[in-house]
Amino acid sequence: MKDPDLGIREMADQWAARRPGVDARPMALFGRLSRADTLANAAMTATLRVHGLNRGEFDVLATLYRSGEELSAGALASSLLLSPAATTNRVDRLEAAGLLVRVPDPADGRGVLLRLLDRGRRLVEEAVEDHVRGLQTLLDGLSEEEREQLSRLLARLLRSMAAG
Repeated sequence: MKDPDLGIREMADQWAARRPGVDARPMALFGRLSRADTLANAAMTATLRVHGLNRGEFDVLATLYRSGEELSAGALASSLLLSPAATTNRVDRLEAAGLLVRVPDPADGRGVLLRLLDRGRRLVEEAVEDHVRGLQTLLDGLSEEEREQLSRLLARLLRSMAAG
């Protein structure tokens, strides 16, 4: 397999040769983040496809499962950082597949709650096992200490970017 970092190193070297005063290290770093995200997304998509799910559908089922298996559509959309329309589309597909159901919200006569059905619960329980195993495989090249360090650094970067 070709070194996935080779193109990024070549890009940085080319900038250094053409524009010595331009520090290409930020471009290289974000290029690596982007490449890692692309590879991780492809692996996650393949893992979830085995279970008949795409990442968005898995996110809905997993969020309902983690939260106690029942949420309002608004709370689900907020948790997933999605628009109400995008949430509705995902929920419609999952409801049609018999994985969740809309039920009246007893606290709000106009609202509905989204509830996992047994089939949806079993599917997310099966899929999450493979999903986590796949994520662990992606991290196999790092020691536990390196994983923790990377996680801390990325969390710090996210906070810095969000503040800035």
